[in-house]
Amino acid sequence: SMTPGFSPGDKVIFDPDLPPRPGDFVVAKLDEEEKATFKKYRPRGQDRDGNVVIELLPLNDDWPTLSIDAANPGRVVATMVEHRHYRRP
Repeated sequence: SMTPGFSPGDKVIFDPDLPPRPGDFVVAKLDEEEKATFKKYRPRGQDRDGNVVIELLPLNDDWPTLSIDAANPGRVVATMVEHRHYRRP
């Protein structure tokens, strides 16, 4: 879901203590999913009840955008701090 920006074999380093900013790449875990996901972070503000709303965007348009909100609880696990892209295996 993250091609062409990220390719198989790339190395990414995350910081679990670094809060994300708009446009950062994050690992997030939706409560209803077994596995975590790697996506672009986009905060969307708050809903009427004051709950935080976050969109998790893939770089590949063929994959769906995910949301963290009152109806789909979850959390950001870590924020990416480094991306190593290797030109050759």
